[in-house]
Amino acid sequence: MKTTTTKDPSGLKLRCARAGFSLLEMVLVAGIFAILVTWMVSSQLYGMRVYTIAETKLVATAGARQVISSLRDQIREANSVYVGNCSSSWKTYADVTNGLMQGNALEIYPTASTNPFLICYLDSTTGTNRLMLYNSGLGMTNDLCDYITNQLVFDAEDAYGNILTSNVDNRVIGITMQLSQWEYPIARMGNTNFNYYNFYQLRTRATRRAIN
Repeated sequence: MKTTTTKDPSGLKLRCARAGFSLLEMVLVAGIFAILVTWMVSSQLYGMRVYTIAETKLVATAGARQVISSLRDQIREANSVYVGNCSSSWKTYADVTNGLMQGNALEIYPTASTNPFLICYLDSTTGTNRLMLYNSGLGMTNDLCDYITNQLVFDAEDAYGNILTSNVDNRVIGITMQLSQWEYPIARMGNTNFNYYNFYQLRTRATRRAIN
């Protein structure tokens, strides 16, 4: 069999072209791939950080909202409610009798009887400012919420939000909870190893349904 060779107009033999990538093309492809991988990893890390922030906020506020909701219901159903102060445990509770009706404790009587009763107070002896609830009927003290930063949690107000100076039957009980929460429990911020705290405030007002 004869082999024929095709020539171009200039008389040179045509050679079969071989497909392939040059070194420059390989470098460009590798660079683009590296950029895409970096972008994907950065997006994942950013998403994890946003999720952590959102989860922290939801957990911090959800627990506090449950506490406020429970206290509000107890105030509405109570026979009598008094604002006072505790220096340490519930045993040191004393009503506010002079000056503005505001303090770090609240005494709730569910019925006309003086027993059982509830005392919700701010315990700062552990250094974390925990809101505690003592139930005399059960003889138990429960931890309601931690990391409260304000000292005046409870107050007695009139219908316009003014703090009263004496106990009146139609008083409104105000509850204010300011919380500090570690914002990034697993994330490192900036170029340091220090994380920071975020602060929240929840407030509600409630009055007894049946005024004696």
